[in-house]
Amino acid sequence: MRFPMTQTHARILVKLIKNEKLLKRDMDPFDMITLTQVGAIKRTNNENKNRGLIITQAGKRRFVRWARKEGMVA
Repeated sequence: MRFPMTQTHARILVKLIKNEKLLKRDMDPFDMITLTQVGAIKRTNNENKNRGLIITQAGKRRFVRWARKEGMVA
């Protein structure tokens, strides 16, 4: 099954790339589940601002591909 990237997914990934704190209102359960299922985010034992939630290499590639398609990156 394919999960197209949405702006809310992109917003979550940008905050994780910048290592900013995700607020409760940013973390819609359906968006978080979708990002986990496609392998874009994962939970680790590392301590960071988001209690171990990190972006994977696949998540970074997914975001860059989406940004290029949207015309945000040259």
